[in-house]
Amino acid sequence: MFKKTLIAVSVACVSTCALADSQVNLYGTLDGAIAIQKAKGADTVTAFEDGIAGGSVWGLTGEEDLGNGYGINFTLENGFTVDNGANGEDGLQFGKQATLGVTGPFGEFAFGRMGGLSTYEGGYSIWDASPFGTDYLQAGLGSYGVFSGQILNNAMIYVTPEFDGLKGYLQYSNGVVDDANKWSKNDHYYGLGVTYESGNLNSSLIYEVYDVRESDQESTQAISFSVAYDFESVKPFFGYQYGNKLSSIVSSDEEIAVELTGKGANQHLFTLGAEVPLGGGTAKLAANYAFGKIKGDLGEASNDLEGKGDKFSKYGLGVAYEYPLSKRTFVYSWGAWQKGGKLLKTESIRSGYENWSLGLGLHHNF
Repeated sequence: MFKKTLIAVSVACVSTCALADSQVNLYGTLDGAIAIQKAKGADTVTAFEDGIAGGSVWGLTGEEDLGNGYGINFTLENGFTVDNGANGEDGLQFGKQATLGVTGPFGEFAFGRMGGLSTYEGGYSIWDASPFGTDYLQAGLGSYGVFSGQILNNAMIYVTPEFDGLKGYLQYSNGVVDDANKWSKNDHYYGLGVTYESGNLNSSLIYEVYDVRESDQESTQAISFSVAYDFESVKPFFGYQYGNKLSSIVSSDEEIAVELTGKGANQHLFTLGAEVPLGGGTAKLAANYAFGKIKGDLGEASNDLEGKGDKFSKYGLGVAYEYPLSKRTFVYSWGAWQKGGKLLKTESIRSGYENWSLGLGLHHNF
């Protein structure tokens, strides 16, 4: 009996000592809503939708203190849908983020699967151009941004220490999908960014390149800028993005998006929004406007657009209200609308660029 007690005490001591220098946290969000949606030429649909005010995820984060200012950290994050419990991101177990990093006086170096600098995905995205991010369907930037929502495999990132509010970011993917072939045959991503924070002001400037190999598509490039300032009574947001040689004109319906090859298309995107404390909750609103011109050729799936012009535009509005039920849970409602102009008014693709939604939802953090 004494021997068993001694063993138990020894195990408890080892476990306690190990946990003293390391920490693992479980976290996540659950989000669901009843949404009414209507696309041009289609029926009005009422359905349960997942991830309106933020994707449903669960994850693990951990840190270990190595001493002398050095440490190890990791993040494993899985996306899923509440209505059926299925994994998101093509069924990957940790499809949102799977990274291992080292921190120290030099800053941070991490590698694994992660979102790019302007994607609004994962812990290393730094573009803060809208109060909606890529959430709330047509209100967010998911139907506008060049790299919005893209997650990179085989990636690495270096984050500098902070210098008087400035931080630098250098990111690279050795194969956006895989890097099983020699270097010259893999698709690559390069990202360079800087953030500046001072008091209630935060801003970012990003340059990104998506280098597609063995394809008729030339390398897509984007320059993104954002600035936001919290006046406490209102927090305005402004964002601008210039995309060059886009491989598609982003749509709210991936099957309808205009596909391009060669020099693709150029696009200017402007977004202006605000968060306002109101009635114990937060009101959010934003307006988005993008326009551009096709410089390359239409992809095979978009051949029916020949002769319809080479200029396009799209614009939209969104408003939402979030009311906290507790520190971790809020109820929300929203309305959002977008419309395409010029080429995007073509009947065969119009429903992907002209649509609206509204609804009521619940969001819980744990």
